[in-house]
Parts: sequence; C-alpha cells; structure tokens
Amino acid sequence: MIGHFPFPPLAKGAGGILKSTLSEAHAIPALGGTYALWLSCPRSADIRIGALGAHAIPRGWYAYVGSAFGPGGLRARCRHHLRPLRRRHWHIDHLRPAAAVRAIWFTSDPVPREHLWAAVLRKMKNAAMPVPGFGSSDCGCPTHLVHFSTRPSLPIFQREILGRMPGHAAITAFSAGTPRQPRRNAL
Repeated sequence: MIGHFPFPPLAKGAGGILKSTLSEAHAIPALGGTYALWLSCPRSADIRIGALGAHAIPRGWYAYVGSAFGPGGLRARCRHHLRPLRRRHWHIDHLRPAAAVRAIWFTSDPVPREHLWAAVLRKMKNAAMPVPGFGSSDCGCPTHLVHFSTRPSLPIFQREILGRMPGHAAITAFSAGTPRQPRRNAL
C-alpha cells in the first residue's frame, strides 16, 4: 500500500518549517524503519559538512537515506528532520540550510534497509554522488546522499527495490502537495 500524507508548503527559506507540518508528521508511525528524505535545493551552494569538509552542492533534488530504530522510531526521526535546526548533529543537518525537505519515503519494515535503498538510488538514472561518505561514516557504503536534477518517481524506486528484495515491506510517501488516495502496489 502506498499512502500519501500531504503537508503544507514550507515557510520561506529552506530552514523554516510550519508548525502544521510537524503536527501532520503524526501520520508517520512511531515504529522502527528506513526512510529517504527528499530535499529540494533551489540554487547551488558551497557548504561545510563536519569532518567531510567543504563541498559544492548543485541545485536539484537530494535523497538522503537513513534508518530510525531508536525511541519514537520513524516519527521521531522525521520530526527532527522537519524542525528548524537548533544545532547540527548529523551530516544531513549541514545540508538543510541550503535545501528544504519536500517529501519523505518510509517503510516500517523491522529490518534496516538503508544500505539497500542507498544502493538502489545510487544506481538510478541520472544519479550523482556529490559528497562521498555523507551519512555513511558508520558503514561501507560510498554515500547515503544522492543527487538528481529531477526527482525520481516512487513507483520506479519501488520496482527497483522489489526487484532486489521481493519480500520488502510497503513504502509510504509523506509529501507536500495535493493529497492522493492510497494505491495498492506490489510492495
């Protein structure tokens, strides 16, 4: 099942999130799982990312893949990513001032799937890896941040995931824009 949960447009500036966005995030389950943040970067920027150093970030779409198996699960982690930054903790917190979260794809599959998701995204058409080691300092993946000039569709991503992992749990989208009716799919 694909569910689409709308949230209102972001406040002006990449860092501001409307309060109603955070309240809408309660639709995301408080279970462990894997997620992909979709961020829109309206213009190129140079950013410093902790120990990874300075990097040129081209405009476009960024998918950042992570997992959330701690207290509060996906809901708590996604709410963190939707809140205005107070301090930078993870690599993604360094990108957020230049790019706004526009959608979240997630699964409450009890098995961590972040490495599979990152691998599938890196292999997709027109994927680029602008920051080696981003979000992957605790694993052997080249990066958990993938850049696209246009955002890939969820059904294409789902097909790729299902091709590699037939028993993968459903992937849900929490996104800005017009609400869509949940659709049944193969995942």
